[in-house]
Amino acid sequence: MNDMPFRAPLTIAVGAGFKREIASLAEMQNFLKEWPAARRGPVYATAIRACEAARAGHLTADQARRAFMGFAEAAGIVWTGVDPVTALRQAKTRSVRSRAERNRPVP
Repeated sequence: MNDMPFRAPLTIAVGAGFKREIASLAEMQNFLKEWPAARRGPVYATAIRACEAARAGHLTADQARRAFMGFAEAAGIVWTGVDPVTALRQAKTRSVRSRAERNRPVP
């Protein structure tokens, strides 16, 4: 069976501010195969079964995508759109401004 693309790809965080786009069943299956065995659980198993069922024609690609999204949420790897380095810089800038405002003399 040919690869089945998702209507809309999923973007997941893969560490150190990097993201990975999952746009098809093949990409989903490859990612899940790479997932560490020690971190696999029931939600992972559901995503694997959904991928296999979609490849066999028992589910749609979008149903498998939803199962993968549930896995990504449970694993805490959903891409939020802000990389960690940028988030830390923004937090530091806010902290410096906040301290400066607290130390400003009152008129």
